[in-house]
Parts: sequence; C-alpha cells; structure tokens
Amino acid sequence: MRQYLITIYLAIFSQTMVLAQSTVSGVVSDQKGETLIGANVYLKDTYDGGTTDANGRFNFDAYETGAQVLVVSFMGFESVELPFLPDQENHFEIKLKEAFNTIDAVTISAGSFEASDKKKVVVLQSLDIATTAGATADITGALNTLPGTQTVGESGRLFVRGGTADETKIYVDGVEASNYYGASANNIPTRSRFSPFLFKGTFFSTGGYSAEYGQALSSALILNTLEVDPVSKVDLSIMSLGLEAGVTKAWEEQSLFAKVGYINLNPYNHLIDQRVDWKQGVVDWNTNVAYKKNLSNGGRLKALAMGNTSSMSLEQKTILNPSGVNAIGVNNKNGFVSANLELPVGETDHVYLGASSSWNEDHLIYNQTTIERPTFNQHLKAKYVHEFAPKSILNTGVELYYQHFEETIADSISLKFDYNQAHTAAFAELDQYITQNLVVRVGGRLSYLSLLKEARLAPRLSMAYKLDEYAQVSLASGLFYQAPGSEYLKLTDELNQQQAAHYILNYQRIKENKVFRVETYLKDYDQLVRFQSPYDPSTFSSDGDGYAYGLDVFWRDRGGIKNIDYWVSYSWMKSERKYLNYPEKTAPGFTSAHNFSFVIKRFFPLLKSQMGATYSLTSGRPYENPNLDGFNESRTDGYHDLSFNVAYLPTPRVVLYASATNLLGSDQVFGFNYASQPGENGMYASEAIRLPAKRFIFIGCFITIGAFNNQLENL
Repeated sequence: MRQYLITIYLAIFSQTMVLAQSTVSGVVSDQKGETLIGANVYLKDTYDGGTTDANGRFNFDAYETGAQVLVVSFMGFESVELPFLPDQENHFEIKLKEAFNTIDAVTISAGSFEASDKKKVVVLQSLDIATTAGATADITGALNTLPGTQTVGESGRLFVRGGTADETKIYVDGVEASNYYGASANNIPTRSRFSPFLFKGTFFSTGGYSAEYGQALSSALILNTLEVDPVSKVDLSIMSLGLEAGVTKAWEEQSLFAKVGYINLNPYNHLIDQRVDWKQGVVDWNTNVAYKKNLSNGGRLKALAMGNTSSMSLEQKTILNPSGVNAIGVNNKNGFVSANLELPVGETDHVYLGASSSWNEDHLIYNQTTIERPTFNQHLKAKYVHEFAPKSILNTGVELYYQHFEETIADSISLKFDYNQAHTAAFAELDQYITQNLVVRVGGRLSYLSLLKEARLAPRLSMAYKLDEYAQVSLASGLFYQAPGSEYLKLTDELNQQQAAHYILNYQRIKENKVFRVETYLKDYDQLVRFQSPYDPSTFSSDGDGYAYGLDVFWRDRGGIKNIDYWVSYSWMKSERKYLNYPEKTAPGFTSAHNFSFVIKRFFPLLKSQMGATYSLTSGRPYENPNLDGFNESRTDGYHDLSFNVAYLPTPRVVLYASATNLLGSDQVFGFNYASQPGENGMYASEAIRLPAKRFIFIGCFITIGAFNNQLENL
C-alpha cells in the first residue's frame, strides 16, 4: 500500500512540474538590428535563464508560476525589464539601446577650444604657453597663434573674429577678471597680468559660448586655477627683465602659494635700440597669493589675491603735436581678489558660489593733460548644477555685477565724470543627450542693466553629433549683448546694449595626439555705438551695425613625429562695420582678412633641451588715408614675424631659457597717423605706427628648490 501511494505521489508531482514549465525564447539585437552574442536573459530574482547564441537567440525553460519580470542585459547597453506570464506565448524580439558613457559621449566643440586633463591635445596648457616662441609666456600671445584670432601687434590684446579687444571677457574660476591687461600707453603693447602657471586648464571660446557667461559680444576666455599643490617648494626666477620668488607650502588636502616679482625695463631699453625716448622704462612690482583646500565632503575652496604697481614715462616723436613730441606718463595701481566654493549635493549635483573684486587706479599724463581714473568692479555668482540622469544636466544660476567709474581730466580746465552701474542676470541651460552620439544644449540668459534701464533675453542653442569614434560635427547659435564702453557711459546713459548674433558650424576630429578642426561662422552686429563727435553725447546713437564671417582651420600633431609637437592655424575673415564716426560700412582698422601661424617645438631628451619657432603671417590691415578718395580703402603691408626660443635643463631643478621675436627684422607697420590739416602742398602728412623696438629678447633662469616635478618630463 505504501509503495502504491509513493507511486501516485510521484506521478502527481511530475505532472505538476510539466504543467508549471514554460519555454521562453526570442532574439536580442541592438537598435541597428545587429544581433548580440552572449546577452544575459533571465527571470528576475530566480535561477531561470540563459544567454544568447551566435545568432543572438535564446531559449530556456521557466518553472516559476505567477507574474514575473524578464530581464535582458548586455555590457555597454541599457538593461531591459519586460512583464512575463507563464501561461502566455513567450517569444520575444528585444532591441537594446547603447548605454550612455560620459567619457565616450559627444561634446559640443563649436566655437570652443579646451585644455584639460582629458583633452591635452586640443589647445594650449600652461607649459604650451610658456614654450610657444613669440608668446613670451603671455596667455594672450599664445592664444594669438590659434585660428579666429587677429594679430594687432601694437595692442597686445585679444581680438577675435572681427571683434574689438573689449568684446572678449575673461573669467577666473567662473568669475570675471576685470582689468585683465596691464596698463600701457598708445601703441605700446600690453600683456596679461596673470601668469599661465596659475592655471590648470583653459577654455577659449571664439563664439557661441554658454549662457552662463555674458556681456561679451565676441568671445570668452575661461581660466581655471590649479588644484591643491601636492608638494612644498621654492621657485626663483632670474630674468633679463627682473626677479621673481615664490613659495609653496603644502599640507594634507590644502596648500598656500605666495609670489613677489620685480620688473625693470630700464637696463633692457638701454641695450636694445628703441624708437621712442624712454624717460623711465616700465617698472613693476607684483604679488600673488593663492590658497586651495579640499573639503572632507568632496567640495573644494579656492582663493586668489593679486596686486601690482607699475609706472613708465616716454616721449614719442609725432607730427600731431607742434612741439614734435608727445610726452606720456603712466602710473597704475591694481588689485584683484577672487574666491569660490564648490560643494557636492548628493552623488551628482553641486553648488557653486563665487565672488571677485577688482580695483584699478590710473594716473595718466599726456603732454599738458592729466587724467585720474579710479574704477571698482565686483562680481557675485551662485549656480546649481543638477543631473537628472547621465543624459540630462541642468545648469542654473544668478549673478550680480557692480561697476563704479570715475575720471578727472585736468588741463586748462578740470572735468569730472562718474557713474555707477548694477548688472543683474539669471541663466539656465540644459544639456540633453538624445543618444551617446547626439547632444543638444538649449538655454538662455536674462540680464538687466540699471544705468541703461534695459533688460535683454539672450537665447542660446548648440548641438553636436558624433560621426564615428574620432570625428564629430557641432552647431552653435545665439544672441549676445554687451553694454557700451565707459568712454560713452561716462557721458550718457541714452544708449542701448550692443548686440551680436552668432552662427557656427564646426567639424572636429581627434585621434590619439592629432587634432583637426575646421569651422565656419557668421556674426551679425546690431545696435553698435555711433557718433559724429566722441566728445559730444548729443551725437551718440545705437544705430550702428556690421558683420563678420569666415573660415578657421586648425591642425595639431603632438608626438606623431618623434619628439616634435607642432600646430598650424589659418583664418580667413571678411568683416565690415558702420559704427563710431564711420561714414559708411567698411572694414575696421583692426581687422585682417588672412591670419596664419605655424608653431613647432623640437625636444632633445638626451640634451635635456627644447627648441621652438613660430612663424606668423597676417595680411594688411585697412586704414584711412585722407589723401585718397573713399574711407579705410588703404592697406598696410603684410605682417611677418619669425620668433625662436630654447630651453635647457642642466639639472631637473634648473631651467635656462631664451627667446627672441622678429628674427628677420621685418619692418612691421600697423597703420598710420595723419595730420589734422593739409600742408602747403595740399597733402596730409603721415607717420607710421610701429612697435617701440623691432625685436624683443628675453633671457631667464628658473630654479626650483625642495620637492619638485621633473621639468624635462613636462616638456
């Protein structure tokens, strides 16, 4: 009897198992229909499942009862979960989407060059700037070898795609760096107040930049300071122009850097032939202090303080003054302070708080006229970055700018001008990855200027599509606004913000250490300042306009040829404006149709040295010749410059460096000044605008004491 019951029980159990068993089958492929081999297919929280075969097919038995969840997963793709009922037909055709990878995902490149730890080959890092021949370790000088920039040698500032130097704004760690350039006199080129070695990364936008940045018609230069210094050290610089000494103290998760420098060009001006009579060459005292700290919650704090005083006096021969010379004196005091705090919120979001303040005081003497010009600028900024998912990132923030301007002009009479302006702004921008190969950025910036009593909304749109593993195309467009300069606002507030619309198409290919970029663009200007007399505000208006369009090409090969790094850039541009006192729409005097640069660096590891050369070529610039019909119809000769530098490391702690510009001694003329009245022959006399000297020569010895990085490896 017992044996009989066991037999019946086993029969019932086996029949139950047969009834509960279901067959699950199907095929797994990607979005293009290509089948996936080895994909995992299983019922969630069970042992029932299998993998796809060489044809992407799967087939397995399921013994679970009731509603279940079928899971399909494959490395590099998003997992899929589907409802499963054992008593239904269970054949599946499943398509998986490629998983999003932030490292391999497409990035927007239209209008922008970036240098960071992940994009070393794209543009210029600190050492690139220092070792670029002709740049003399100046950030602006090095950027002038990139496409989209124009060489305006008598200025030394950054002119981008038909825009003036004032149309480029500079930001340090997200906040504005006002008075970025050192004080100088007319036709005496200036340079940045900031050392390239303060920064780890450079983001140089030639247009179409993020809604986070405003009040710049042409471009934005965004500099990010170094992180916490890992070691303590002392740096000494002995140069043909002066001395510098810096100390870095590093603790666990924090560091402090302090530097003081003294520059005196008087000995140099006596050794090198000069076209001007220097009564006192440039004398400059400067100091930098930087503090950085990594916080325990993953955040970081940075603070930077800079200050300098400089002075110079000279006499320039001129036909514009009956005495035959212009006597010029420049005294400047400047201070800059910035601080920023970045705090994580959860695993993906973060908050940023930043502030900067800049004080600048100019004391200028021009013949019998004295000008006192103290200014104060402040920028406060807060933003929040929220990541909805790896594919959706929202950047929002608010800003407050404040500017106080004063100017006193003393001649036979005394005139005083001043104004205060508050500029408030809010911005929002969403980066949405449609796929890993397609990203769209849409945003806008709303700003209000108290002095002009004017609010403007600036929409921005960018997108990029990844063509393959190495190449992508990008688009960017938007509206950009900027207040008129202080030379106009000190006289009137009856003007509008100037406007520029940007349209950019970009192709970029990066493979290993090779970069190729080609970009075309259009800038449409509106509401530019016009006047009949720059001293009569009743003639001021905002009905000027203009345009600039062109093509930029860039190629860089870093290491494709052993121990050689080189890049080539070329820009073609056509630009015309009807602004200021221009009687008709014409090319501005600071623009040139063709700009070419070739930069090469050759490394000699066995000799512990590096040599570099830069050749720059710029076509002639327009200028107004009153002796000829038309306006700005004349052109200067082309600009040619061949520069050279060499660095030698006798020990890892010491760098010997030398550089020279314009080795060929080209006579570089940047335009002409004309007399206000014709002479006896009915012609207006003229004088060429040239640099104070044909060449600039620099020699320096840089020493590191204490813990140090291997300078040869950096080179």
